Amino acid sequence: MKRIHFSLREWLQHTASAGYVAKGIIYLTIGWLALLTTIGLGGSESGASDVIRKIALWPFGRVLLALMGLGLTAYVLWRLAQAFWDTERKGNDWKGWLQRLGFAISGGLYATLAWQCATLIFHSLSQSQGSGSSQNTEQLMGIPGGRWLLLAIGLVFVGVGFHQLVRAWRRAYRKNWHLQSRPNPPLPLLEAIARLGLAARGVTFLLIGGLLALAAWRLSPGDAQGLGAALDLLAHQPFGDWLLGAVAVGLIAYGGYCFINAGYRRVRHQRH
Repeated sequence: MKRIHFSLREWLQHTASAGYVAKGIIYLTIGWLALLTTIGLGGSESGASDVIRKIALWPFGRVLLALMGLGLTAYVLWRLAQAFWDTERKGNDWKGWLQRLGFAISGGLYATLAWQCATLIFHSLSQSQGSGSSQNTEQLMGIPGGRWLLLAIGLVFVGVGFHQLVRAWRRAYRKNWHLQSRPNPPLPLLEAIARLGLAARGVTFLLIGGLLALAAWRLSPGDAQGLGAALDLLAHQPFGDWLLGAVAVGLIAYGGYCFINAGYRRVRHQRH
């Protein structure tokens, strides 16, 4: 049984690491494109789906998409393991189930990105561009109670955004790092990257949640947009270039934080 637990932990470790690498690439690209926009060298305010479509146009884009799709699938499997096997030992009280539900939702969101990678690999780019955020939101609002469901989703994003800011402030990520197995880790640098990245992601999630809630309140699907629209909103504020630049650097740092987790993240398994 001990060997089985060890094998499960090894599998989860490799799965989590591959997933964090894929996630890190996406956030690094998002941040880099936003930073290029800020300094006037092209770029764009892109979300994760936009970035995946851009990667498809790169040299060897389909090969990169295949690798990223596998990494994202691994991340989804790890999130589902956290949710259903309780590998993080969150427990069965209401708080534990809420956290495990968050893992499952996160897995579902990244499953859509993995599916998009597969679609771009096996079909033409034009076929993958059929539905956007506004169209999906319009469909959601068309079902009974869809407006309130959209509002609830927006509030979840706001809650996650605040949670990311709290994690950055309290340095809660430290408990998930197995630093003792790495000789002389550059801890101040790792912490600076983690705190900046989590704070930037928290800000963007607050903006996304606000846009979703606004769409539900106004019954306007066009207001419901993702990360790209949140970055565009920042860019059009007073001192927008500075705001967008700061968040862009933060999203690049969050990509770095994902790479840190690929190497340092402690992966647990459920006790029996």
